[in-house]
Amino acid sequence: MKLSDWVKNFLEFGENEKGWSSETLRGYRSDLLQFVEHLKSNFEFDETSDLSTIAPLHLRSFASELSSHNENISIARKMSALRTFFRYLKRKGVLQKDWLALIPSPKIEKKLPKFLKIEEILELLRATDHSSVSRVRARALIEILYGCGLRVSEASELDCADLKARSGWIRVTGKGNKERFVPLSDLTLEALNRYFDMRPAPVNCDAVFTNFRGTRLTSRSMARILSRAILEAAVLSPEWIDSNRAISPHALRHSFATHLLSAGADLRSIQELLGHSRLSTTQRYTHLNLGEIQDAYLTAHPLSKK
Repeated sequence: MKLSDWVKNFLEFGENEKGWSSETLRGYRSDLLQFVEHLKSNFEFDETSDLSTIAPLHLRSFASELSSHNENISIARKMSALRTFFRYLKRKGVLQKDWLALIPSPKIEKKLPKFLKIEEILELLRATDHSSVSRVRARALIEILYGCGLRVSEASELDCADLKARSGWIRVTGKGNKERFVPLSDLTLEALNRYFDMRPAPVNCDAVFTNFRGTRLTSRSMARILSRAILEAAVLSPEWIDSNRAISPHALRHSFATHLLSAGADLRSIQELLGHSRLSTTQRYTHLNLGEIQDAYLTAHPLSKK
């Protein structure tokens, strides 16, 4: 079987059996095809070449090429995609050894998630407290992202049926098609119902969030809506909101987790609400909490002041 065919099979396996998102599949496809092109260009590796002949030399060459054109975080992502592909080939019996285990990925600095203060969230909500359809939609979107801690991709994929699956809860399909239920507050439900009363009728879809053509709202469109809301909030409250800050929709999810932790919620509950498969992923929010403590110390303690 051709190398490109194995890449295709691998992506189909990820989509159908592992439930990878469209963004993950797009990234894997791009990274693996780049590796295929590298083999063709530098080692005369063609479609009929035996995959078992892939050796550390080929992998080190690819890693070296990446290091000359990419930042560490991009290199680590591409090598991670390659590792996942090689493990798949080994399970299929195509490769006998996983040579990538001998090639380390570059170390990347772990950045703490960016989040908004409670006062900033309130100003965002105030900026979208309006009677126009666009503002009402923005208000409902912010309520969902912050009130339920959803990923922007999860909000984009929400259907009206997910709001009716269990009273007082919202059904969310996360990474790997894992399903979870998150409590739906009265304020969030009120914002959604107000939006439903005003929005154009959806076209051939049951999506919760739609554009003015009645089709499902994309993740990019959601990011633009949030950016406009931030600019409007900055005009209303320049002392709270900095219009130059790069705030992504994901910052609302981080704010959801950070504020829960600050208010005394336990990590295990936050893990379930966020849909994290590992507790270690949720534990990074404890570092944010320590950061808040340090800020309070630097602001208030006499010895911390000049």
